[in-house]
Amino acid sequence: MRKLVFPLLAATLLACQSKESGKGTKNDFSIDSVKVHIIKMNESYTQRFTTKDSIYFADRYCKDAQVLSPNMPVVASRDSIIKFFRGDGSGTDVKMELPIGNVYGDEDLVVEEGTYNFPDEKGGSFDKGKFIALWKQEDGKWKLYREIWNTDLPLKQ
Repeated sequence: MRKLVFPLLAATLLACQSKESGKGTKNDFSIDSVKVHIIKMNESYTQRFTTKDSIYFADRYCKDAQVLSPNMPVVASRDSIIKFFRGDGSGTDVKMELPIGNVYGDEDLVVEEGTYNFPDEKGGSFDKGKFIALWKQEDGKWKLYREIWNTDLPLKQ
């Protein structure tokens, strides 16, 4: 009986410890729950252009996040990303469509592949294209770690 109690007690303590740490275990990971989280984040993603709330960015971007935007150097760190998207702080009235694409990965890193569209009032697009976003957990939340996109529209001469 004594031989059975110690392994059972050790297993119970380990299970409680992994739950309390916020990291969970491989068995706790669910790509479907991460996908639901990404969909929720994408529903408000356009706000990145207009928000003056740094909490918005802290909730969505890792501290060491990077944005790999076309035609410019890498934008590294959450503070630089805030400045990049807000520009001079005046904001803009923009609509953005982000239908959910492929989402896959594991408890360490999740990849989102998708498309984007900035529709205009005439039924066309200011811009549309594709993107890849890498998500990882920071402080117990799934946040953007890397994002890169490029347009499908031809270069204007």
